[in-house]
Amino acid sequence: MGGIASSRLATIGISAMNRYGILFLGIIGIWGNLLNVYIFSRPHLRRNTCVLCLLISSFLNLIILIFGVFLRCLMGYNIDLTYNASIFCPMRYYLIYVCQSGSLWLIVLACVDRYLSSSLNIIHRQWMNRKRTNRIILFILIFSLLCYVEVFYCFEASFITNGYCKTKDKYCSYIDTASYLIFNSFLPSSLMLGFGAGMLINIKRSYQRIGQLPSYIGSINKINRRDKQLISMLLLQVALIGICMFPISIIKFYLSITISIEKANEQIYNEYFAYQLSVAISYINPSGMFFVHTLRGKLFRTELIRLFNRLKYHSHRNLLCRRISQIMWAHPINRF
Repeated sequence: MGGIASSRLATIGISAMNRYGILFLGIIGIWGNLLNVYIFSRPHLRRNTCVLCLLISSFLNLIILIFGVFLRCLMGYNIDLTYNASIFCPMRYYLIYVCQSGSLWLIVLACVDRYLSSSLNIIHRQWMNRKRTNRIILFILIFSLLCYVEVFYCFEASFITNGYCKTKDKYCSYIDTASYLIFNSFLPSSLMLGFGAGMLINIKRSYQRIGQLPSYIGSINKINRRDKQLISMLLLQVALIGICMFPISIIKFYLSITISIEKANEQIYNEYFAYQLSVAISYINPSGMFFVHTLRGKLFRTELIRLFNRLKYHSHRNLLCRRISQIMWAHPINRF
């Protein structure tokens, strides 16, 4: 009875989470990333190499939300497009993994860019130019595409997996977990934390040096306001990434090392619920970036307010034009 009760509770909990929680993340995530793309693509912003990384990362987050969040939301209504789908099953996981990896490594590149730009060494500050950044971004995208080619072999939805889209054997589970932990979890997160700490050290050294130099020299070495805002946004973004990616990394590692152990039905259901919950938490990362930028970036908020004012102006102008056309239709000029 305990196993049956656990199964029902897990099924009800996962279904409710996919129907409402995941749907909520998808809606706010789509709108948030669309606003990110609009603001980061402004001509005076996209010339900045860090902003370029954030712009492309927002594009990739949109793909994650479409193929990850909304398809998972359909599962809450017992609509699984990957069930017995031999082609769509690996394609979905491949797109999610590639876009997630590319997005995270672009944030790493943005951290490297801000670390170098906040350095006191003028050679370091000049190293990340637009041409070099474009080449590194291209390398990251190609690297992400190649890292998960194994998905097309390991993931399938057939009689081997009872029609469900998942790894077909334990060796594929090991490969999937290892590649995910290396390229989507521990390695990018460690680099983000390392360069994030480096940014804080550079900022501290900058203030110390400004106090020791004459005012006209100190103003040259001072980090400008835009760079400070970008650094603040990145640090908060790195913290969010670490919090969201930690649960799924631990769960995937645990499930991989215990795949050969015989488990009771109640334990299986509990582990399945924990895994589904960790996946939902991981989707907070691509969904919440807009709020991170709004919270910490005054420059971002300024552009957002300009957008809303522009939309408000166009709305009022269209309303005025409609009223004028109604008056002209009701009272034609040739009547007077």
